[in-house]
Amino acid sequence: MYKLTVKGVVQGVGFRPFVYRLAKSMGLKGYVRNMGNGTVEIVIDRNPELFIERMKDEKPPISRIDEVFVETVEFEAEDFLILRSAEKKADALSLPPPDVAICGKCLEELFDESDRRYLYSFISCTDCGARFSVAITLPYDRENTTFSEFPLCEECRNEYENVMDRRYYAQSIACPKCGPDYLLFNHKKERLAEGYEAIKMAARLIDSSHFIAVKGIGGYHIACITDDDVVFELRKKLRREQQPFAIMARNMEKLKEIAVVNAEANELESYIRPIVVLKKKNRDAFYAVAPELDTIGVMLPYSPAHYLLFENMKADFIVMTSANLPGEPMFIDDGVFELDLDYYLVHNLRINNRIDDSVIKFVNGRRMIIRKSRGFIPHAFRLESRYNGVALGAELYNSICFLKDSMIIQSQYIGNTADFRTFNEFFKKSLNFFQNFLSMDSVDFVFCDLHPLYNTSQFAEKLVEKINARLIRIQHHFAHGMSVMNEKSLDRAVAISVDGVGYGYDGTIWGGEVIYIDLEEGRFERIGRLEDFRLIGGDLAGEYPLRILFSLVYDYLGDYDLLRGYEKYLRENENFELFESLMDRNLSTILSTSTGRMLDAASAMLEVCFRRTYEGEPAMKLEAIAVDTDPDGPEIGGSREGRVYPVFADRVVDGRKGEVSVLKTKRKFVECLERYADGEDRGVIAGEIIAYLAEGLAEIACRFAERKGLPVVLSGGVAYNTIFNRHVYKKAEEYGVKVHINEYTAAGDNGISFGQIYLSKYLDVEK
Repeated sequence: MYKLTVKGVVQGVGFRPFVYRLAKSMGLKGYVRNMGNGTVEIVIDRNPELFIERMKDEKPPISRIDEVFVETVEFEAEDFLILRSAEKKADALSLPPPDVAICGKCLEELFDESDRRYLYSFISCTDCGARFSVAITLPYDRENTTFSEFPLCEECRNEYENVMDRRYYAQSIACPKCGPDYLLFNHKKERLAEGYEAIKMAARLIDSSHFIAVKGIGGYHIACITDDDVVFELRKKLRREQQPFAIMARNMEKLKEIAVVNAEANELESYIRPIVVLKKKNRDAFYAVAPELDTIGVMLPYSPAHYLLFENMKADFIVMTSANLPGEPMFIDDGVFELDLDYYLVHNLRINNRIDDSVIKFVNGRRMIIRKSRGFIPHAFRLESRYNGVALGAELYNSICFLKDSMIIQSQYIGNTADFRTFNEFFKKSLNFFQNFLSMDSVDFVFCDLHPLYNTSQFAEKLVEKINARLIRIQHHFAHGMSVMNEKSLDRAVAISVDGVGYGYDGTIWGGEVIYIDLEEGRFERIGRLEDFRLIGGDLAGEYPLRILFSLVYDYLGDYDLLRGYEKYLRENENFELFESLMDRNLSTILSTSTGRMLDAASAMLEVCFRRTYEGEPAMKLEAIAVDTDPDGPEIGGSREGRVYPVFADRVVDGRKGEVSVLKTKRKFVECLERYADGEDRGVIAGEIIAYLAEGLAEIACRFAERKGLPVVLSGGVAYNTIFNRHVYKKAEEYGVKVHINEYTAAGDNGISFGQIYLSKYLDVEK
């Protein structure tokens, strides 16, 4: 007989009953069972090639087959059976499946009056429902999830054990008799309603301009109508002055009334159901939801409760934003009552793993992930390496990556690890959860950012001592580049790494870098960068970009006469004379080459944004007013400075000196400032500055790449900028150079851990 071992997403997705029905249809004998290592074992008596072909072609929609190993075994069978799951094996790679949006069949039953799950908020089957968020341990069976707290009624048990039923071994199976349900509380924690009545009442309260915390898959959201006055009140409650909120639309038809939907439709309606950043049809619409932006983040309903809310609401659009305070993780339990809200729509299914909504943006027709979380996680990605490793990522937009058995598993989006709650309640728990799930008893390497003061870096130092592993620090922008190289299996590339902040090898703030990476030779070279400028007051300049603009103008002209009209935007007790004094004496300033901060300065220059209240705000608002235009040719100079850096640098190091290309920017900014003062359209100037930075850095990268016969990889938060992105591709096309961007993981800091872990492929543990 033939034993097939199937690796991939094959547990909790209806794979075993599918295999059973397929085998029976082919008249095969043998068995199928879940193994304790995340794989499925199938034994059949004949036709393995045809069986595998049909298995791959006809598999359940949310399953994924990565590999099938075939061997011959001695076994006798008279029929085909589904056997009990094997015990979890030590040191075995295994994963729970991701959380999945309600499927079409369950949605039909939800509104079918004759169905026993009519209007039941936890209807699900093998093709949909909560998965990762309720998983506790493996194998992924009901007793190993938080659904185990709800014993099955007789009818559910019959479905669960009937191999021909759609809910056979659906671990999230439930009904109104035996499953979880919703309760509605007011701010005094007084119960007002339960079950469907709780959802009906919540819908009416949302229509009446109330703020309601809604517990869903993976955590709590806050829901309210999208009227400006209501949303501004929510901003006060959550201390989110300007950060855009996501909204949920009743359906695709309504969504298309307010936003431009093209290739995004498939993503919006996929089982992942991410938030998708779309272009508004009317820029002034939903102003309070996305202040001064021409885009809006939208998702469609993905849980039964969402559909039931809309069934009872007049509103076609509601704010549906994560329930958390700035920087903190989303609430998953009764801690949500800390928020000053009117009502709380709570369900009694325990969330074991918090997981936020994923976010996607199409940039020049290419799908890019901004936040990789619900629906995507967990997922395994192959990397040929004989080591086990853990990469702890960056400080902001954090995620963790694990490497075991030549497979990378990335955690869900974690967020800002500088925040105490996020670091202690989310980061550490996620690390422990995945280590347990993956049975990672031994780790060879731990990777972290080069920045010595990040919580993740300091945690890494203690972790390696505890588990007897080797610590490797990886510079932020090299990790960005390697995140693309990992996706594309590249050994050598030229990286354009562009973002707001990254700790450089020389102790300054990098962020506009052109880097040559040769992993086979262990070679990191900084071959180009933006012209450096000074951040007056360090982090304060990141919050108040007029300080950066002053630095650029003063450095180039030696005075600040051109900025006289901007004095009215200074904070109380600030003045340009103070900035001049700090610049002249080189006090309280730090050098930077950050593209993100450069865009912030342009935002201040064009009177778009003078204070950053959320990450990327000035640059995002700049992009919203920008008109795409072709810039003058870039002015590129050179500097003899640190160029070649050791791969295994420990904190700040002196690079071996060489010629580094420098994109000059200060003259450009002064010229643009003069043109703006003369009345030129600010949208044209904004687009020209973005394009100038993109084409200048791409010019440096493509010259080198063409000469060496290398591809270019583009990563970092600025890569999401549509104009910047397009001009990098435009310049590469002129040189005939191939450009790769992130597709599998986030281009921003959420993907840093994925870049860090790639170095595992080239390590020698004996060194």
